[in-house]
Amino acid sequence: MKHLFFIIAAVLFSMSSFGQRKISLPFSSSYNEDATILLGIQYNAVIQSYQLQLKDGWQKHSIDYGDNDHNSLGELKSIQSKPNIGFSVGIPIDIRANENLYFTFNPSFLFFNGLGIEYQSTGSKPQWEGKSITRKQRHVATSADGSNFNAFEFPLSIKFRSDEKILKNKFNRYRAYLIGGARYTRWIGVNGEYKGILQQNPESAVPHSLVMKPGYLSWEAGLGADIFFAYFKMSPEIKFNQSFGNVFDPSHKLAQDNNFMTPIDKGLIRNIYVSLIFQ
Repeated sequence: MKHLFFIIAAVLFSMSSFGQRKISLPFSSSYNEDATILLGIQYNAVIQSYQLQLKDGWQKHSIDYGDNDHNSLGELKSIQSKPNIGFSVGIPIDIRANENLYFTFNPSFLFFNGLGIEYQSTGSKPQWEGKSITRKQRHVATSADGSNFNAFEFPLSIKFRSDEKILKNKFNRYRAYLIGGARYTRWIGVNGEYKGILQQNPESAVPHSLVMKPGYLSWEAGLGADIFFAYFKMSPEIKFNQSFGNVFDPSHKLAQDNNFMTPIDKGLIRNIYVSLIFQ
């Protein structure tokens, strides 16, 4: 512990001694676009959707909990992703390799997430005519509404910038760039919530919810532009992102005999990030 204290103290001393030259902060006297490490803040609008693969014969699957249950639909006419727009904030950390090449790490917090799957009934009974239900990641048996887990996201990318250009106003400079890498997304509280449900009713605890894996890995690629100002750099950016594998957990105990999970064979998550970064 004593050795750790001295190591941390040495690192802090080094950062305070060479911070202005090595580490850049936006909107401050320590802003330096040529610094080794650039810190900032990032705002992301996230266009979200599931990419679903359904099992053979899914149309014959019936969701029926009784005529008076709001979760009942009977046989299904369609199962489709219901896209939504989410929002997240992050702390971008760019590490400069040279004038054109950077390695970026941007831990983010996804706190608004409306992603869901819409199930529509064939209307085999009059009370189900034209009825549809949207399933999310969290539900209670007494309500048809639901919510989703928040998430921490950890994208790691390589950023390749063009040579410097001058904007038409003759005052600001910019560099276009391409960026690509991988992202790990971790749902917050998934394991604890599932464990709690099973402990409350281990025999019949089957939530009317989408049962998720605790986290998933995805790939992403995009483009943007670094626009330089006197005391900060602003970067509009757009990224395409998609998970590598199934984000649902069909082997989990809560997915067994879950009528909303049974017809789904596989699901990917596809996101488009529209971002504004200040460094």
